[in-house]
Amino acid sequence: MITGCTATPYPLSAGYMTLRLPAGTRVRYAGDAVGIRTWAVQPCTCPKCMSAIVHGAPASHYELHPLDGDATPIIHVLHTAAIPLPRPNEIYDYRVWATPKATAAHLRHELRRAFPGVPFKVRRGRGVKRRQLTVRWRGGPDATEVGAVAAPLLADYTNPDRRLPRMITVTRGGIPHFETPTADAIHLNRR
Repeated sequence: MITGCTATPYPLSAGYMTLRLPAGTRVRYAGDAVGIRTWAVQPCTCPKCMSAIVHGAPASHYELHPLDGDATPIIHVLHTAAIPLPRPNEIYDYRVWATPKATAAHLRHELRRAFPGVPFKVRRGRGVKRRQLTVRWRGGPDATEVGAVAAPLLADYTNPDRRLPRMITVTRGGIPHFETPTADAIHLNRR
C-alpha cells in the first residue's frame, strides 16, 4: 500500500525485500494447474506495480515466464506464491523432513510470536494436498506481513546459493530435533 505520493517505501518493504528473488530465478508456482511447469521470475510490469515503483515502493508481485515456451506469462503473482527450486548441489543433500503437522505447528507458533493477540488458524490439506497449509486470521496484519513470516518455510530467500528452507526445531518426547519443514504451498486467507 502506498500512502500519498512520497518517495518513501511503505512500512512493509523491509520484510518484503528479504523475500525478493532475483530476476531469472527458476521457481514453481503454487497456483499452477499443471504443477510440474518451471517458471522464471521477472518483476511485475502491470500498471499497479509500475505505479508503486514510480512512487518509490517496491513492486509486490512477479511476472512468471514459462521456460518451455508453451504458455503465456502469468502476471501479478504474489511473491509468496513463487517458490524457488533447489539448486543442483542441494538436491542430494541428506535431510530429515518434518511432518506437515509439525510444520503447521511451527508456523502457528511463529505467527503468534510475531503478531501477539491475533488469532491464527493454520490448517493442513488432505490427501494429495496434505503438504499445503492454509493460514486464516481476522484483523491485524495484512497478507504481506504474514507472508514474510510464512515464506521462509517454503525456501531460503536470504542466501542465493541455497534454496531449501532452513531447518526448524521439532520437539518429540522432550528431545529437540532439527528438521526441514514440509510445505508445498502456504495459502493466506485474511477474513
